[in-house]
Amino acid sequence: MKNQKTTMLDYLDWRGDLPFTINGINEVDCLVFASLSYIDFNPAEFAGTANINSAPALSVAYNQVKDVKCFGSMFYPLCRKCAVSERYKDVKVMFYKSILDLEEQTQFSAVTFVLPSGEVVVAFRGTDDSLVGWQEDFNMAVGTIPAHKYARRYICDVADTFTDRKIYVVGHSKGGNLAVWAAAHLYDIHFERLVKVYDFDGPGFYGDFTDSEEYKKILGKTTKYVVDASIIGMLLSSATPQVVVDSTKHNSMLQHLTNTWIVCGTSLSRMRTRSGRGINSQDVIEELIESLTIDERKQFTAMLADIISSSNITTFSELKSIEAIPKVFDMIKNSAVSEEDKKLMQDIMKRVLNIIKNNTLSRTGLDELKEKGLDKLSGLGELKEKGLNKLSSIQKNIRK
Repeated sequence: MKNQKTTMLDYLDWRGDLPFTINGINEVDCLVFASLSYIDFNPAEFAGTANINSAPALSVAYNQVKDVKCFGSMFYPLCRKCAVSERYKDVKVMFYKSILDLEEQTQFSAVTFVLPSGEVVVAFRGTDDSLVGWQEDFNMAVGTIPAHKYARRYICDVADTFTDRKIYVVGHSKGGNLAVWAAAHLYDIHFERLVKVYDFDGPGFYGDFTDSEEYKKILGKTTKYVVDASIIGMLLSSATPQVVVDSTKHNSMLQHLTNTWIVCGTSLSRMRTRSGRGINSQDVIEELIESLTIDERKQFTAMLADIISSSNITTFSELKSIEAIPKVFDMIKNSAVSEEDKKLMQDIMKRVLNIIKNNTLSRTGLDELKEKGLDKLSGLGELKEKGLNKLSSIQKNIRK
């Protein structure tokens, strides 16, 4: 694997012929499992079982879910390669669980992989495309979230089932946060079997959890990975030493996706330090969060929930679209909240949309906007030629 741009797919081409019984689990394997957690394994027969004898192998589970359209479809090529490789094909898929609760503002999912070599890998899913998941992310800036409760219960159930096996805990994005939280709350009898926690670009924690004994005891078993232009992974407080990994992309949102992370042998490609561009991305998002008081964060989350529940917008992709932006500001304008709350909501949304614009537009896209004199608009997302005729109305809504 001499090519410095190799990814997980290349890793499987190179290492896929060696089963775990011959060559043990490594950090790239853990990144693979964290990525596979985004796949909806619900259609796979017995994927949710706690009985290892009836649980499907990954090769069987993939064939049962490969035609299901979901947020995790981007990882189907990865899953397909795993399913036909000597290394992964006999890995058991168990304890698949998925919760989407609009009223509780919770999006939680986890799955457990049991290796032929005996180890157990608990993988927590990050935020998917549902707006409920993104609402929950906002709630993390205030304190603990319901997903923390589900994660703790989930890992304890798995540990109770496998009483004599080594346990690895992995997660990407919000899943990384859940992995750390869940592992920190393992009972002592299970904690001694915990080998490692892999936090892949996950946010930190708000409040006093990072000062707790539970958090301190997990630090020695945790590795936190962040990408150069990380935004998600730099949110909130974390005392875990960070490993900066390289990506095939320069855009911070694309860097966050694990299928862009560069692999070098059995390790992730390290950078000595974050670049100035990466540090600037962190400064922007930290400025947004620090500019809001706790009460403002709570207000924003509550108002966002009310506005979203009264709209037809259900995914983050829809929120980023050109057509959605005027709709969002119209919903704020017509909401039943006070004028003061409306002003707060509009101000925060402008900042959020501006960050989305700055981190989703390509450099070429920005140049094209400048040529048209539109480079100062907020929240445009990726522009297509057919959307340009709506820019004036967007600008008008954003400036209100």
